[in-house]
Amino acid sequence: MPDRLPAEDPRLERILIHPEGIRTRVAEMAGQIVADAAQLPRLRLVGVLKGGWVFLADLARAIRRQDGPHVLYEFIRASTYGNGIKGDDETERDVTITGLPEDIEGDHIILVEDILDQGFTLAAIRRSLLAKGAASVRVCVFLDKQIDSPSPAVRAIRAQLIPDYVGFQVPDRWVVGYGLDIDEEFRDLPYIAIAREEHFCS
Repeated sequence: MPDRLPAEDPRLERILIHPEGIRTRVAEMAGQIVADAAQLPRLRLVGVLKGGWVFLADLARAIRRQDGPHVLYEFIRASTYGNGIKGDDETERDVTITGLPEDIEGDHIILVEDILDQGFTLAAIRRSLLAKGAASVRVCVFLDKQIDSPSPAVRAIRAQLIPDYVGFQVPDRWVVGYGLDIDEEFRDLPYIAIAREEHFCS
């Protein structure tokens, strides 16, 4: 059965969001996007690799099934955390963005990401897209992490980065599956699971 932890992996605590819940919520989000884009000639979805590709693929097909607008697809890469682990007192993170789409002046963009955490990455990407002339950039995240003790800088970023479309809110834990990974593991899980952080912080 795919809807269970793989071989009871001790590194995973429990399943947080099951596949059926994911399918239902993605369809609902697609419906919101289709309604909002009803008067647009086309829409450009910009997915953030690697984590956002599973969500974007399902979202794109759900938009098609609901007779959405003509959609163009782009993928970019953003490196923020590297090998570091976030801290409660963080004030900034360097963000490197590659693969920004060209010729987007006047386009309406939906920025698709797997998870909104501290917000450094998404804020930097959105600024870059607007600087290249996008008419609008809406933020669509599958997961919105509710950070327990954000630094003042993170609180300020999050206050200015309210997602337009959110799949689920999740607690301030490490989560994996449905595109999200730890050290390139677990992306292929068909659900969202909570990881036991002690197994990865030694």
